[in-house]
Amino acid sequence: MAILTLNEIETLCFDALVRCGASDLQAGAAALELRDAEAEGIRNVGLGYIHLYLKHLRCAKVDGQAVPSIVKTSESATVVDAAHGFCHTAYLAGESRLIETAKRQGIATMVIHRSYSAGVLGWFTRRLGQQGLVSLMFANSSKAVAAHGGRVPFFGTNPMAFGSPRGGDEPLVFDMATASTARVNLVKAARDGVAIEPGHAIDPDGNPTTDPALGLKGAQLPMGGAKGFGLGLMVDMLGGLLSGGNCSYEASMFATEEGGPPNVGQTIIAFDPDFFAPGYVAHLEQMLGDLTDGNEVRVPGERRAGLREHHESNGVEVPQSLLDQIAALSQ
Repeated sequence: MAILTLNEIETLCFDALVRCGASDLQAGAAALELRDAEAEGIRNVGLGYIHLYLKHLRCAKVDGQAVPSIVKTSESATVVDAAHGFCHTAYLAGESRLIETAKRQGIATMVIHRSYSAGVLGWFTRRLGQQGLVSLMFANSSKAVAAHGGRVPFFGTNPMAFGSPRGGDEPLVFDMATASTARVNLVKAARDGVAIEPGHAIDPDGNPTTDPALGLKGAQLPMGGAKGFGLGLMVDMLGGLLSGGNCSYEASMFATEEGGPPNVGQTIIAFDPDFFAPGYVAHLEQMLGDLTDGNEVRVPGERRAGLREHHESNGVEVPQSLLDQIAALSQ
């Protein structure tokens, strides 16, 4: 087991991405997001996910030399073309305009098209929260989840997130898959040889299963039945259809090296709370104080913030086997 600082993790990711064909521009943004995932204890979408980035650079599923650009604007909207590069690079290309527009207009939207996996959606909403903005984000992904009543994968895990400034340095951050659990959790359970809880997956014949390997061959289930199905549909509309890209069932699989760029999309809506409700943050803190007073309630974002503080001071434990895998893939 090695202990790496966050700077060392970012450098490790950057170097590996560059060796697999990413430009400094593309590698820099992706490495920053991977660093932050590790800082917040989200290994499954941090160093545990980079193997897909490296493989997809090699097979051109993601274009490591892409240069994102702002292709359409209005007083309150921005459209960014990711050019099949990393989503994070495309976001950073439009972030300053999104922030400026939201603060000028009260509300702003950014849509990213010809995009790729968004990783941790909380990464985006946290950044906006640090700029004093409330935000919502929607990102569609390749098919993995059956519709409510369906038997085959049709929607992605299709995550969504929201964030908000708070009285301290760290924003409120909440993100979730509209599937009953993130796909990476099934992958991890299958790798570790452990069962999953009932209600997360069906096998290829449509039967409920607690075997993650069968669930990966069959389909995941939406959270909360019909309600999760509706949310997954909404994310596919806002991420895929609204960006002019692929819907989940049309996108190439994130988990394989076949099929070319997935061509998915992301939509972010940012609000300046001071435009709508002066005193918003103070009122929010009052509400959160009443919420947690005498209750064992954790406000979204507080656990991430605590882990970030711990890892900034103490580094992150990384299995040598994972470091060896990254080294082998990036030779």
